[in-house]
Amino acid sequence: MSDTLQAWLERVETDALEDLRCRICTRAGSVFKTLPEAEGRDLAARLLAAVRRDLAGTDHSALRELLTWVTREFTPKGLGYADLRQLAVSTRQVLVPRMNAAPELELEARTRVEEWLFQLGLLGAMRYVAQRERVFQEQAAQLEVRQLEGQLLELKAAFEEETRLLDLIRQASTPIAPVYDGILVVPLVGVFDAFRAKLLTETLLACVVKARAQVVILDISGVPVFDAEAADHIVRTSRAVRLLGTRLILVGLSPTVARTIIELGVDLSGLTTLSTLQDGLARALTLLKLEIVPMARPSKPAAPRTSGSEASRTSRPEQPRTSGRDASRNSGRNSS
Repeated sequence: MSDTLQAWLERVETDALEDLRCRICTRAGSVFKTLPEAEGRDLAARLLAAVRRDLAGTDHSALRELLTWVTREFTPKGLGYADLRQLAVSTRQVLVPRMNAAPELELEARTRVEEWLFQLGLLGAMRYVAQRERVFQEQAAQLEVRQLEGQLLELKAAFEEETRLLDLIRQASTPIAPVYDGILVVPLVGVFDAFRAKLLTETLLACVVKARAQVVILDISGVPVFDAEAADHIVRTSRAVRLLGTRLILVGLSPTVARTIIELGVDLSGLTTLSTLQDGLARALTLLKLEIVPMARPSKPAAPRTSGSEASRTSRPEQPRTSGRDASRNSGRNSS
């Protein structure tokens, strides 16, 4: 940069500061209009300093840094394309008249100033488009995140509801009923798989401890398929119950199930097996040294005793009463 251009820039940077501030901050509706006087003067000083630095070098790095700072600082406040255009127009209105009034400036210096002003408008527009694109992408990403969060909440609520319903179904499918002190009846209905076996074992052990049960009657008459896996689950459950000092009686074995067990070679020798629930209950009562006794019929109340005179009066039949006319008529008939 020539000494003439440097001297002109230093003079402009001092003289044109207030003029540039007023031009930038006077447009109605501009984001710069609300700036305090000190902040407006700082913005104008940054612009003029960027001009001097870029003309002293060979690139427009100071201009790029300035536009980056402006977009970052004023975009949250509502920076628009018109505001960036206002910066370029205001700077041109300040520099071009002063440049024309300086005949000592060479043509090369004038060309470099004009090029810098052109780059200010061009890079400002490009920076605004890039900033808007980034804002749109951020808004789209935030919208997508909110949508995903909403879907996640819906899925979470649906999962919790499904889990609650499954828990209710599992609890209903494995009821445990105390029929007498020390005796629990567990009717199984539906497919008896590994998951239900685990659930049954956990629930049954807790109920055995709570009820202090001595006998558990497991009814499998509602299980449609009783295979080797189901039998293994029953044996494991029996062992777990036995560790608590409780006996398990398996009832509900149909002829088909018994034949299947024999064909599969399943060993149920460690279990007490009976055909019906009634037989299982009778065995459980026997193990507890209890029996069902019919209630005695109530005796009839004894008849109240009566005295001899009352008995004679009650034993004599009552004679019908007759009037005097009927008596004389009856006596006349007898004499004739």
